[in-house]
Amino acid sequence: MQELKKYRLAAGLTQEQLAEKSGISRVTIANIERGSQSFIKSSTIIKLADTLKVDPQVLLCPSE
Repeated sequence: MQELKKYRLAAGLTQEQLAEKSGISRVTIANIERGSQSFIKSSTIIKLADTLKVDPQVLLCPSE
């Protein structure tokens, strides 16, 4: 999910900082960004989106 990395970097956050702010582990965030996490809970997407102040949909749908 490259969108997560794009918005995380735009927010000026490291994976560790995003983990601390969202309550999602850094390992989970790294796995999501690499695409090695095949199933992502909706609650995880919502927490990450809330922390990054974006609509959860933008994390799921790559921008053109």
